[in-house]
Amino acid sequence: MKQVTLYLIGLLISVAAFSEPGPTPAGSKSTATKAVVNAGTVRFQIKDLAMAADQQDSVLVIFDRFDHSGAGVVYQMFATDAQNGITIPSVPAGKYFVTVMFRGLHRDRLEMLVTVKSQKSEKVRIKLDDAEAFSKENVKIPSYKPSFSDLAILKDSK
Repeated sequence: MKQVTLYLIGLLISVAAFSEPGPTPAGSKSTATKAVVNAGTVRFQIKDLAMAADQQDSVLVIFDRFDHSGAGVVYQMFATDAQNGITIPSVPAGKYFVTVMFRGLHRDRLEMLVTVKSQKSEKVRIKLDDAEAFSKENVKIPSYKPSFSDLAILKDSK
């Protein structure tokens, strides 16, 4: 009897450990439309994007609330489109610190302040530094011949 009781208790604990949380209450229609109404769109237009036609730059975009009440409201990796830009839809209205990090050919990192208004489209222009693709043919290592007489440990200190 003791073994059966321990078996049932163990089974109950294992079922409780692997169970999923219960159903969440569904929001009303007014809260769903309110979330859409209080959202705007942000477009980052990139100038001087030096790339081949078959390459796209990857861009990590992070939106942090200005009043420090929400970090990473948007934290997502994007690819540039045909017009060398990124469109981020459904950003909640408010003021944000935005960090834009390029992860492709360009390795720029920009931080800026962006205000998103409800049902409006905000356009931010970004100018990038020059970048080149790495190739072994373009690397030139200068020849260097060290002089051992210039080393500090060989000089006499009299």
